[in-house]
Amino acid sequence: MRFALPALALAALAVPALATEPQDKESDKKAEAQPEAAPAKEEKICRRIRTDISSRRKEKVCMTREEWVDFNNGN
Repeated sequence: MRFALPALALAALAVPALATEPQDKESDKKAEAQPEAAPAKEEKICRRIRTDISSRRKEKVCMTREEWVDFNNGN
């Protein structure tokens, strides 16, 4: 009798998980066939750099890869 109540509670929690509808294979194929609508955003790269030559303190600066290339070419 001690284990009946916890077993009943677990069974009640498991029923909604089993109630989901199976997915159609055709809908999966349609989803795979569609190209991505928007390209992924470029990832920001963060670095700590000295913004002032006379200061030892570094500041966190985040830019894209292209922006870092332009930044490094300017220095």
